[in-house]
Amino acid sequence: MIRKLFQDPLVLFVFFGALVFSIYAYLEQSDNNPVELSDRNRQLFTEQFELLTGRQATQADIAKIENDYIQEEILFREALEAGIHLGNPEIRGTLVEEMRYQATGIFNEPTEEQLVQYYLKHIQRYVIEPAISFQHVFFNQSPDKSMLTLLANGEKVTGDEFWRGRILPDYGISMIRGMFGKDFLERLQTEPLDTWYGPQKSMLGWHFVKVIGTQAASPLTFAEAKMQVQNDYTVDAIATSIDDYISQFGDKYQVIRHVN
Repeated sequence: MIRKLFQDPLVLFVFFGALVFSIYAYLEQSDNNPVELSDRNRQLFTEQFELLTGRQATQADIAKIENDYIQEEILFREALEAGIHLGNPEIRGTLVEEMRYQATGIFNEPTEEQLVQYYLKHIQRYVIEPAISFQHVFFNQSPDKSMLTLLANGEKVTGDEFWRGRILPDYGISMIRGMFGKDFLERLQTEPLDTWYGPQKSMLGWHFVKVIGTQAASPLTFAEAKMQVQNDYTVDAIATSIDDYISQFGDKYQVIRHVN
């Protein structure tokens, strides 16, 4: 059957045409994108080798340097062709960060005036968050509820050891939420001062708790917030620069947003 097919002139024409086209495409790709080791690069690689080893490179060393470079270049191109960079989060992240740098370049340090203007524009960001001071008796396991009466009567109750102690002064609400959990914080914010309540479960265990003080949010001065202002200014400047860079591509990339 195969022999008969290849006796057909049309089949032969199509087969050899495809073969010639494939060979031509391969050769054209190879010619357009050769793996090239220039004299300049060879010299740089050799100088780096001698700097790291502290000795003059031999002909064998130079041959290995050249071979390593060619191997790495071919493997790199094969990795790109295989799309490895698309499936490896670390490689993808490295490439994205490199493109961020290429797009933004090196930022000049903002002036004091620029920082002050940024601080005033975003002043609502720069506050000392509300804080709560509280006393607690901690238990690893759910405790006897009757202990609440003892605490309310001023009697001593010994719980399990808590690494930060029994009195936690001026803890910011974000720290409390992170340490103990959302439910613990919400109840802490609603209970009256100087009144024991519990047992209250947290992410760490169980607590009898008494709020002993609160502190409202207060604004930070520019001097107090300066480091954060400078960081925020830089982050926003980079984001704006990236947006400007991407906008130049116009319709080159079709973006599809799926909404549930």
